[in-house]
Amino acid sequence: MTATSSLEVDTSFDRYARMVRRALNVPVALVSLVEADRQVFPGAVGLPAPYQSTRETPLSHSFCQYVVADRAPLVVADARLDDRLRDNLAIPDLGVVAYAGWPITDHTGAVVGSLCAIDDKPHFWRQDELDSLADLAAACSTEIAQRRLREEAVAGQRDAEELARRSRILLALSEQLSTTQTLGEVAAAVEQVSLGQVDCLRAGLWLHHDRAAVTADLGPEGPDAAPEVLRYVEPVPTGSPWESATRHAALPADATNPVGLALLGGAPLWFGSVAEQNERWPALATEAQVGEARMFLPLAVRKRQIGTLVLVWAERRGFSDGDLATYRAMAAYAAQAVVRGRLHQERNEALVTLQSAMLPRLPQPDDLQLAARYRPSAKRHQVGGDWYDAVVMPDGVTALMIGDVVGHDIAAAAVMGQLRTMLRAIAWAVDDAPSLNVARLDRAVRDLDVDAMASLVYARLEQDAAGDRVVRWTNAGHPPPLLVEADGTTRWLQGTPDLMLGVSPGVPRGDHRTHVAPGSTLLLYTDGLVERRGEDLLLGLDRLAAAAARHVAEPVADFLDHVLLDLGASGASDDVAVLAVRFGEEQPG
Repeated sequence: MTATSSLEVDTSFDRYARMVRRALNVPVALVSLVEADRQVFPGAVGLPAPYQSTRETPLSHSFCQYVVADRAPLVVADARLDDRLRDNLAIPDLGVVAYAGWPITDHTGAVVGSLCAIDDKPHFWRQDELDSLADLAAACSTEIAQRRLREEAVAGQRDAEELARRSRILLALSEQLSTTQTLGEVAAAVEQVSLGQVDCLRAGLWLHHDRAAVTADLGPEGPDAAPEVLRYVEPVPTGSPWESATRHAALPADATNPVGLALLGGAPLWFGSVAEQNERWPALATEAQVGEARMFLPLAVRKRQIGTLVLVWAERRGFSDGDLATYRAMAAYAAQAVVRGRLHQERNEALVTLQSAMLPRLPQPDDLQLAARYRPSAKRHQVGGDWYDAVVMPDGVTALMIGDVVGHDIAAAAVMGQLRTMLRAIAWAVDDAPSLNVARLDRAVRDLDVDAMASLVYARLEQDAAGDRVVRWTNAGHPPPLLVEADGTTRWLQGTPDLMLGVSPGVPRGDHRTHVAPGSTLLLYTDGLVERRGEDLLLGLDRLAAAAARHVAEPVADFLDHVLLDLGASGASDDVAVLAVRFGEEQPG
C-alpha cells in the first residue's frame, strides 16, 4: 500500500524524529512515507533548507524507498561506498552519508515508509542503537495504523451517511412517482423531490419529440423541415412558474444548448456556476435566469434517449462522485416514469377518442332544439360510463336517454356502449311507455349476461289531446332532470326514482308526466356535474339550477356550454354527460 499525503506534518511524528536523534546521537532523523513519485516527511528534524520546510523530496533523493521495496531495514555506515546508493542525490543535496532506516507499517501491515537516522559522516551503527530504532519504528507504526483506522472509520461513516441520504432521496422519488400517471404529474413529482430532498432551487423535464410529433404545425415544408425538439413539461399541479423554463420551453435537440447536448451526448453535463454555462452559450443569458450551479442529465430507457432532467441550485457548488451517482439514479427513475406516463396518456387519449366516437349524432326535430356535451374526468382523463342518446320514433315522438354505468375505465365504457345500443333498439322497435322499455332493458341485461349496474333517465316528449307538450319519464336511480322555463323559473322533475339497472330485474317501474310551456328547456345530466367530494348534493343541485336560470335565454348549445363552465365541469373528478332540449319555435343559435 502506498502512502498518502493525508498524514501531514504533525507534532507527534516530529516527536518520533527527535527521539531517534537523541537515542542514536545523529544530526538528522525522519519519519518518511514513500509515495509513487516522492517521499514525504510528516516527522523531520535536522534537514537542510529547503527540505525541512517543504517536507518532501523526489525519489531521486530517497534511501527510504529501498526500505519499502525490500520490506526490510536498510543500514549503511557510508552510502558513498554502497553500489546501490553511491549515485543517490540525497548524498550531495541532503548530506546523507550514514543511514539506518527501519520499516514502518500501516493498519494493513503494508510497509509505507521508514523511521530513519541519518549522519553526515560515516557511522558504524551499534546493535543497541538499531534496537532502539526498531522499538521506535514499532511505536510509530502503531500510531500510523491507529490514524488510518480512524480515517477509515470517519470515511465509512461519511459514506454510510451519504448512502443513507441517497437512499432517502431515491425512496422519496420512488414513492412520489409511484402514483403518477400523466407527464405533468411526473414533472411535479421530480420537482417536489428535487426541491425538498436535494436542495435544488429549480428542477424540470425537457422531453424529446421526434419529427412525427411536430409535423402538424409545419405548413407546406413537410416533415423534412421539422427540427427535433425538446419540450418543457409543465408540472401538474403547477407550483410557482419557472419563467426561464417557459421562455425556453422548446429547445433544439442539438449542441446549441446544454439540454440538447446532454441528450445527444448521453452523459451528464454540469456547471459550478451560471457564468460557466453562459460563457459557452451566451444566448441563454437572460434576466429570467435563476440560480448558480446546474446539472443536465439525459433520460434514457433501454439505451434510447428520451429527454433531459435539469437541476438548478441557488449557490455555486461542485459535484462529488456520490452526487453524480444520486442524480443519475434520479434521472433513471424519472425516465421510467416518463415512459409509463406516455403510455398512460396515449391509452387514455385513445379511449377518450373511442368513447367520443361512440356518442350519437343528435336528431333535430322541427319543433325542438337538442344539444349535448360529454366531458371526460379531469382527474385522470379517464373514460367512463356516462352517455346520452335521442331517438325520433316513426310517429314523430322523441325519446331521450341519459345514463351512468358504474365505473371509470374501459370496462365501464364498453358496458355503456352495450346499454346505449340495446336501449336505442328497444325504443325504436317498441313504442311503449318509458317504464316498460327500461324494464325490458333490465331483463335483457340479465338474460344476455351483461355485467352492468347503471342509473338512467328515459323520457318521451309527447303531445296531449290539446296539442300541448308533455314530458313522460321514468327514473332508474338517476339525478332528477331539471326543467327551466323561459322566464328562468326552475323545477326538478322528481317523482319517486326506481332502482338502478342491474339490481333487481323484474321489479315494477313507474312513469311520471308533466306539461311543458313553450320556450322551456329540459336538462338531463349525470352526477359528475353536481357532485363534489365532501359536499352535500343539494348544494350542487342549487348551483345547477341557478346557472341554468342565468343562461336559459341563450341558444341551447351556448346554454349548455355556459352551464358547464359555471359548474367547473372541465375540472370535475368524474366524467360528465349533459343533454338539453329547447321546446318552441325558436331557431337554433
